[in-house]
Amino acid sequence: MKQPGKQPVRRAAARNSSASIAAQCARRLIELRTHTGETQKTLAQRLGMTESMISRLERGDHIPSLGTLCRIADAFGRQLQIDFHAHEHAHADGTRHTHPHGHHDPQHRHDHGEDE
Repeated sequence: MKQPGKQPVRRAAARNSSASIAAQCARRLIELRTHTGETQKTLAQRLGMTESMISRLERGDHIPSLGTLCRIADAFGRQLQIDFHAHEHAHADGTRHTHPHGHHDPQHRHDHGEDE
């Protein structure tokens, strides 16, 4: 039974599926590895993983655990950051507010490129 004033729980949007997150991680891992000029084999050795696992991660075929993401971040001297992103925007009347992705607001337009 719906309680007054409470919003129904919505299913997660496709952008938050495990496959989508794995694809984002894959793109970033490829960027980091190619920026350093490493091969999958040398990165695997540094991380104590198999070359096959690096390949699977870069294809997005494997959903990395939080521990794996921390190891990768440490290996590249990066800080792992998890962000539950929301938008802040202003309306024509000057009012500002934040809302999650997927919120319907005909006056609001934004562009995040391909990863919206």
